[in-house]
Amino acid sequence: MAVPIVQLAEVAVVVSDLDRSVRFYTEVLGMELWDRQADHATVRCGNGFVGLWLPGAWKLPPSANAAPVALEGGCRQHFNFWIRNEDGPAALENLRRHGVRYYGPRYNERGEIHVDFEDPDGHLLEYWGRESFEAPPAKDL
Repeated sequence: MAVPIVQLAEVAVVVSDLDRSVRFYTEVLGMELWDRQADHATVRCGNGFVGLWLPGAWKLPPSANAAPVALEGGCRQHFNFWIRNEDGPAALENLRRHGVRYYGPRYNERGEIHVDFEDPDGHLLEYWGRESFEAPPAKDL
C-alpha cells in the first residue's frame, strides 16, 4: 500500500541566473527568501517551498540501485499558485507593472481566474484563483 502524501513540499526549478530568479520570486511574486546558498536558494510558497537551483547543483550520488543524477535544466517546467479568486485582477496588474510576459486571463466554468506567466527562465507559472483548495472528489476511471 502506498504511503499517503500530505502535500507537495517543494518544487525544484533549474534557473540560469540565481540572483535574477531570487529577485523575481521574492520581489515580483512576494515569496519570502527562506535559504540562500552559492548554488541554490529556497523561497516559501504558502506552506511549501520553491527551490531555485543552478544547473548541475541539485545532485544525487550513486546508490546500490541507481547511477548519479543531477538536474541540468534545458526544459520548461509548469506549476501553479493558488490565489484567492478576488485577488486575480490585482495579481494580473502586478505582472503588468513588472513587465512579466503573461497569457490570459482565462476563466473556467466556475468563474475561477487563470493567469499563466513566465519566470525569467521561461518556466510557465500560473495563478489559479479559487475560494478554497480542498481536494476534489475522486473521479471514476
